[in-house]
Amino acid sequence: MTRVTFAGCALSAFVAGVGFAQCDVTPPAGSLASTDGCSHDVGDPNGGCNYGAEFFEDLGTVATGSSVSVSGSMGTYIPTGGTTHTSRDLDWFTVATTEAGTLSFDLKAVSSTGVALANTVAFIIDFPADAIDCVAYDVLYGFQVGGCPHAGSSTIDAGLHAVIVTVPFETDAAAPIYACDSSYLLTVSFEGGAFGECGTSADSCIEVHATGGCMDFTCCETVCSFNPLCCFVEWDQSCVDQAVTDCGYFIYNCPTPVGAGDCMTGAVMVTVGDSFGFDNTQATTDGPGPTVSDCGSAIGKDRWYVIQSPGDGALTLSACAGQDPAAPSIDSAIEVYALGTDPVIDQTRAEGMLDNYIGCVDDSCGVVAGTEGVTLIDAVAGDYYLFRVGGYSPGTDWPNDSAVGTAAFDTSFEYVAYTTGPQKNIINTTSGAATNLGLSSGCIAATFPDRWLAMPFTLTAPEGATGWQLSELVVKGFAPAGVTNETMNWVIWSRNGIAKPLAADQVASGSVAFPVPYDDGGDSAANASHSIPVDVTLDAGDYYLTAYASNAACGSILSNFAWFIYSPNGISLIDATGPFSWRSVTQPSPGFVRYTLPANYVVQTGDDPNDLYNCAFNIFGTPEGAPACTADLNGDGVRDGADLALLLGGWGTPSGDVTGDDITDGEDLAALLGVFGTSC
Repeated sequence: MTRVTFAGCALSAFVAGVGFAQCDVTPPAGSLASTDGCSHDVGDPNGGCNYGAEFFEDLGTVATGSSVSVSGSMGTYIPTGGTTHTSRDLDWFTVATTEAGTLSFDLKAVSSTGVALANTVAFIIDFPADAIDCVAYDVLYGFQVGGCPHAGSSTIDAGLHAVIVTVPFETDAAAPIYACDSSYLLTVSFEGGAFGECGTSADSCIEVHATGGCMDFTCCETVCSFNPLCCFVEWDQSCVDQAVTDCGYFIYNCPTPVGAGDCMTGAVMVTVGDSFGFDNTQATTDGPGPTVSDCGSAIGKDRWYVIQSPGDGALTLSACAGQDPAAPSIDSAIEVYALGTDPVIDQTRAEGMLDNYIGCVDDSCGVVAGTEGVTLIDAVAGDYYLFRVGGYSPGTDWPNDSAVGTAAFDTSFEYVAYTTGPQKNIINTTSGAATNLGLSSGCIAATFPDRWLAMPFTLTAPEGATGWQLSELVVKGFAPAGVTNETMNWVIWSRNGIAKPLAADQVASGSVAFPVPYDDGGDSAANASHSIPVDVTLDAGDYYLTAYASNAACGSILSNFAWFIYSPNGISLIDATGPFSWRSVTQPSPGFVRYTLPANYVVQTGDDPNDLYNCAFNIFGTPEGAPACTADLNGDGVRDGADLALLLGGWGTPSGDVTGDDITDGEDLAALLGVFGTSC
């Protein structure tokens, strides 16, 4: 099962190409010279958004069929007072175009000794409203490429754009081959669209109209390259069909349905706790096509399901438990859409469903070409979610080549008792590399038999509850090569501020067979999540969590679970000298001692530096204790329709229980109706 914290984003298409011609940076006649050098700390004349809007170098307007070249220097450098190459120079240039088309660049760079650079980095960005805005801009192209020259391009609208060039951080700080002054020659060129009407029309690309072209330049160029009549004569139904196929547009059309849930507008309502069979052998396709999903695949022959979340927490739809890993019954994928508080989907709403798109998973049960499991860790109480389940399609003959077969799905819900948020890469300032760093936990050497961590967390009981019945701990990390991990062990300790936990502070402990890791789409590292089932009741309060690997032969055979740092929403331990973590070598004596990393490990730009030691984990469970306000299931102080929706959505499960018998049934409905419309 994959636990996913989805985030939506829009990416513009780019095209990258790399040639290996001679890397000659000699400026041609008429080229411009960049106004700054490479090594500097402040006042970079073309430092762009690192300094402000006035720090862009203007290359002027580039007309169709023309180009402009600029020579300059870039590289890594040692900042004032430093000893290693921990800074790098970025050069930011603006360029304007008067029409839509394709903006391209060619970047050549050599070291100070004339050796072609093995890698360069380049970006094309688009400014809104033809004005430099260092907060709101779209990255149209961004890539690091080996070889010289580095070439790239992006389709753009008329307006103001920027091209940024730089070098990657060298991993060998003792001999940085990308050091200042590395010379470069940047050539920016522009070609207007091949079809003059493209992008000038105010008409939609997915509506038939009697004139040529449509309002989306990139889509118009794509369609007209197949059928020029779409540009020069009229935008007829064939043009619309081509736009839907190639441009990511979606026109909802459900053919004659075959079976329940075959149409989005006829999605099957599923209650949390239900198990159901899936079979798309005879299913049709009415969901969006290959250019929409961010799974890296297309979905066809789809069926649709709607589930209401009974609370704020983790809502799961999973076929992971029902598959044979050796012989998956179908190669599937799942897309998820948010419906808010209204589960009804009519034709009009279906047409706009892409606006509600959350995300997609593929191969998330750990088996390539297998079935899926997905969890919305931030599902909202009372909200409905639409799940599209279908067969994987490589997109070469979508939807006809979509996989078909069967699967068995389970649904479940867990309240999130505590979460640190996703695991993130830290930055090594010596190398400039972003990396996943884990702190070893286990019997990592004969002299380190109890290398443990104590990570702080706080349980805050929901209104009316006294604490939590914990059901699962999910710790994020990896098992280093060469170790034998037989069990994953856990300890929960009571916590007093930032004081270290002592042996007497243990409140619960246990061990399980070392878990098979699974992927959480919100983490920087893949397959980092390790699930530990527990059955522990805890009052609201402050605690520490320890998780470590072991085996039966500590010392002669090593064990190690490298617990990932850092997470942005964890609880930081800070004393007079800064952030730290509690880490041990042996237990119980001397037990936990203050631990810090070398100074060259830092969090990402913009994050709180105190978050460095916050290892990543989630805790799931159920609120414990009778509600103080009977039948107020969502805790808003009023017994109303929202509570009724939660009760009905949890029918037959404990999630809508009012009477305290751990089942939602007629007795709970009667209790709610008896106080319906009243406040607490």
